[in-house]
Amino acid sequence: MKIHNVEQGTDYWHELRAGKPTASEFSNLVTTKGEPSKSMAGYAIQLAADMYAGEPLDKWQGNEWTERGHEMEDRARAFYENTFPDRKITQVGFITDDKERYGCSPDSLVQTYTNSGRTELHPDGAGMLEIKCLKASRHVGVHVFFEKNGRLPADYFMQPQGQMFVAERKWCDMLFWHPELPPLLVRQAASDEIFSALRTQISACLDERNRIIEILNKA
Repeated sequence: MKIHNVEQGTDYWHELRAGKPTASEFSNLVTTKGEPSKSMAGYAIQLAADMYAGEPLDKWQGNEWTERGHEMEDRARAFYENTFPDRKITQVGFITDDKERYGCSPDSLVQTYTNSGRTELHPDGAGMLEIKCLKASRHVGVHVFFEKNGRLPADYFMQPQGQMFVAERKWCDMLFWHPELPPLLVRQAASDEIFSALRTQISACLDERNRIIEILNKA
């Protein structure tokens, strides 16, 4: 694992990510059942184009809701820190594997201690924090789904699994936070089955990406 101290959303951050499979897109590689995704071929094409150009060519510019989410994220993180004084939170820009083949941009890394003095590590070790600041209807919808099913919707499964895979973490606390509505905190444990599937599919995706780049270099 390699941590890159760069601010998320900057040009350098985009350059670091260009052409690399990232956790936010791992659903294009593996399904929630741990099976190969049919979206892999198209994702490899996108990665090849970005790597060839040296920057994301069709990067998402965001909208009013993503901007609002960014504004609310610091408040959500402060809520988490105040709720759990025994946990040390560290913000990072981008994390890759040692060979910088794939990566993720987590909201925070978390280290748990046995007390608020942060002198002795807790046995459950290192985890992560992923924050979702959704509009009201979606926020409440997640609450209702979790109450009924005892788990989060499938949309919120692969990204934290991918982040734990890249950052070598055991768990990820998913915090759904809204300033006027009750928060929801759900811990997701790392899945060895998903990790195994990701290793296989990331390798296959990188091979396909490189094959496409060779075609572009010949053009």
